Amino acid sequence: MGNLSRLKTSLAEGEFDAIVIVSPENVRYAADVHISTQTSIRDRLAVIVWPCNGDPVFIVCAVEERYVRENTWIENVRTYREFHVSPIDLLADVLRELGLERSRVGLERRYLPVESFDSLNGRLPQTRFDSCDDLLAHVRMVKSPIEIETLRDGFRSTEQAMLDIFCAIRIGDTEIDMAHSLADRILRGGASIVAFNHINAGANTGYPHKSASTYQVRNGDLIKADSGGRYLQYHSNVGRTAKYGAPTREEYDLWQRLLDIHRQLVGQVRPGNCGRRIFEQAVRLHDRAGIDFPFGHNGHGVGLCVHEPPFISIHDETTFLPGMVVAIETRTRREGEMGLHMNDLVEITDGEPMVHTGLFPIDEILRLDE
Repeated sequence: MGNLSRLKTSLAEGEFDAIVIVSPENVRYAADVHISTQTSIRDRLAVIVWPCNGDPVFIVCAVEERYVRENTWIENVRTYREFHVSPIDLLADVLRELGLERSRVGLERRYLPVESFDSLNGRLPQTRFDSCDDLLAHVRMVKSPIEIETLRDGFRSTEQAMLDIFCAIRIGDTEIDMAHSLADRILRGGASIVAFNHINAGANTGYPHKSASTYQVRNGDLIKADSGGRYLQYHSNVGRTAKYGAPTREEYDLWQRLLDIHRQLVGQVRPGNCGRRIFEQAVRLHDRAGIDFPFGHNGHGVGLCVHEPPFISIHDETTFLPGMVVAIETRTRREGEMGLHMNDLVEITDGEPMVHTGLFPIDEILRLDE
């Protein structure tokens, strides 16, 4: 599913003799197989050794062998017996077999535990291990067509789930009731898990990620959700807002100002632009609209992680390319008072940006009534 041709090209043209992939997201990306115990049992490592001029070797725990062989495209699968053989020792043996003990090897140093790195370094003292985290992030930023399709379907499914449960909300429903209903709809819509689920009402909408409480919906309450599921391990991240009863004039006006900012920013998601310039424009637009903007970003890439590069941030100067996708996230909050939120999935194309969300309309704050 991942953009493996881009990965192969980056590896062949890069500075490493091989890379070692160890994080759940990048193992999923490179091997096209999701090993759930990578996250639930951290010591049960799965590792891909990919030489720049050769085929990859996949190291997995023996209990995962048959499942992995049935689902991955990688032919060379090596196994270790848990608690008898260390995966790091097997990794060192594989690197030696490939003649890499005196080479420069890229390693996901942001993920591998220090203890594991020290052990590997001790086994291969003449190998130079440098970080390949940025290389892998750079590769994953440009999505394959099937990745884009998966993200689009996941976002739309989450949107539809959110619209359905919003329209079913009644006076007296608790935030916990709403959270359970939304989680159920996300799962029934095809997600394997609910990755995160924040839905609040009234003054609680002023918080970004407040846990659902026993607060009961009242007439006149704003209701705000920021939720997502995992669809084939790719994340959705949808933000939407509704109001039980008619929005006040102030709420209507504030929403329209936010919507204008949102649409202007979406329009700038084009090849050659970058997150820093869009973020700077977001700051200017919020200031012109008289809306506080205390946020560190106004959107982010999304894929196997909820937040991944490129970011709509002052620190990200990554040049946008066709095939990249970002979630443009426009919101305002007064903590303990009120909050409004909209979030759309946008694909960078050769021409106009392509918005892949819209099942839950945002032209106005959705009005809910009995």
